[in-house]
Order: sequence, then structure tokens, then C-alpha cells
Amino acid sequence: MGEGSQGPPETRPRTPVSFRDMKALAAASVLVALTLGLSAWVGSDRAGVARAAGLPLWPPTEQSSRLLLGGRVRCSVTVQPQVKVGHAVRVAFTLRNVSKHSVTVHLWVFSSTFTLNAADGTTYDATAPYRAFPGIPPPRPRKLRRGATLHLASQPVKVRWTGPLRIAPRCLGRPLPALHVRVVAPWPRPAESAAVGEVVAAAGHLLDNCLPQTPGVPVDGQIYPPSGSAPPMDAQCSVSLTWDGDFLQAQALVLVPPDLAGVQVFQPYETLWPIDEFLPLAASPPYEAVAWEFVVTRYRAIPVAASTLAATSQSSGTVPGWAWNGAGFASAGGFTCGGTTFAGGGTGPALDFVTACQG
Repeated sequence: MGEGSQGPPETRPRTPVSFRDMKALAAASVLVALTLGLSAWVGSDRAGVARAAGLPLWPPTEQSSRLLLGGRVRCSVTVQPQVKVGHAVRVAFTLRNVSKHSVTVHLWVFSSTFTLNAADGTTYDATAPYRAFPGIPPPRPRKLRRGATLHLASQPVKVRWTGPLRIAPRCLGRPLPALHVRVVAPWPRPAESAAVGEVVAAAGHLLDNCLPQTPGVPVDGQIYPPSGSAPPMDAQCSVSLTWDGDFLQAQALVLVPPDLAGVQVFQPYETLWPIDEFLPLAASPPYEAVAWEFVVTRYRAIPVAASTLAATSQSSGTVPGWAWNGAGFASAGGFTCGGTTFAGGGTGPALDFVTACQG
């Protein structure tokens, strides 16, 4: 998002607002040379076959650019022309001073961003999930010397829609010409009968003791801590499925306590609060809701987005917490009981044992 960054991490504002950060040499040389040579030959052979068949040769990247700041700076944007469902669209931004003098640019987390439009009509603004978070630094000046180049990062977006995707970049607040990305999904289509099991397997043991069996049918069970000795929490768990082309979208929902009411998941960002405002539930604490979205292909379920909304009772205790690290839940320490916690922006949820604050 900002200069040299990968976008805001999964932040966890509370009420009142605070933050918790949710990580033989010769023989080998011959083998590498042979491998590289074979790869080059295969690539060349495929190109020849494509030309002979009259098929298009896809470029390695899609590119777009525009002169900004009175023609003194060129912003160039590149993106891979194809992405696998469940993988991230990554849009790279580059600023280059094309003038004869130094130029000052003002950079912040929204200097390099994009809007994604999917074939099903979905519009996803890559920075929207972060705009409600407090404490985002204001723009800061950066001097760009004559001829200098500066690379900016944008927040990657996990693809969970059919393509093609239309990518509309914005650089230093100005729109650039749109780019287009194809979406591919493994074939054959996944078996719906196995999808719930794939989600359970991909959820890092979260649902082992609160195990949905049928899509859309909630079950009561317990959520156990990933480590340590915290007592389990009574919960209701469900997995719902939706077909989208050659893959399935799956949403796991965990409610603590099991009869927690008023929970709503806001799309397309998979948040448990309106995208522009943090709002707790009307329920009395302690409570916790976890929404977790997956893409299910023939081979596996891939976590793509998640959020957690939790509230604890006021006491002198501490809430033990864990955060998804891409492979499982890692300890995130603890925080004092009392208040509401919002967590989102990653591919997996935060998990707070809110019942530790009871009595």
C-alpha cells in the first residue's frame, strides 16, 4: 500500500481504541543447468505450437501508465494477466521522475490502490477494509530525485470470483487505464459432498469439536484453545456453500454463545461490521462471532478472508488469544477483559477466548 510496504497488517482496534498486532555442488550445478535448459526448450516449444495453431501468446504482464504531477512523474502499473482462484491479485506500482529536477511526492497507505470488478458484478476496493481503522498515518513527503524510481506496494486481494477481472488502478489519487486479468480454476469441478470436510480440514482444528456435517445446517459444539489450558467455549458452527463457476465459495460461521443473535456478514469484504464503521452487536458480553471464507477447488479449500467480532465482560482477568498465521493458530498473547475487539484483513481469523472473563 504505502511506500515499500505490503499494506496494513491485521489490526485489532478495541473500544476504547487500542491496537494488538495480530509471520555435491558440481553435480547440483549440472542438474540446475539441465533443468533451466529444459524449461527454456519447453517454453520455446509451447510458443511454437501456439503460433502454429494461431493461438494468442499472453504477455508476461499487463501494463498501464500515466503522467502525474504536471507531467513530471510517470506512474506505471503492472499485473499478471492470469490468476488461479484462491490466489492473490498483486498489482505493482512504480513512480519515475521524468523531469529534470527533483519532485516531492506525498505518500500514504492510499497512494497505490485499485478497485477490482468481477464478472458477476462484484466490486472490491482493495483499501476499503482499512478505511475505518483509526490511527492511519497522514501523507508524508518523499523527494524523488531526477531520473529516480520508487516502487510502491498495494494490498493483494485473494480471488474468490469468476473472471475476467477488471482492475482499475489509482496512483497518487489519480485513475490509470484499466487492466484485465483472467481467472482459472482447477478442473474437474469439486465434489460438493466433500466440500464441508475440506473446509474443516483447512480451518486449523477450529471446527474439530464443533463439526458441521451438512452445508447450511448449524451444529452445537465446543471450540477448544489451540494450545494451553483455557476451558472450551460453547459454540454454534456452520458451513454454507455457493457455486461460482468451476469452484465453490464456502463460509464458515462460529457463534459464541450458540444462541448469539444479530450477526450479519457484510460482503464482499467478509466483515462482521459495516465496512465504513465499527459497530458492536446489541448482545450482552461475553460473545464472539467468527466469519471465515474459503474457496473450494477439486483439490482443497483455500482460506481467502476472515473477520472476528468479540466482546468481553469487565473483570480483572485476561483474554487469551490466537491469530491465524497461514498454517494454523499461533498465540497472540492476551489482553485485559472489558471492551469490544474487531479483527480482520487477513486470510484467517483471530480467536479470543472471551469466556475467560466471566465472573
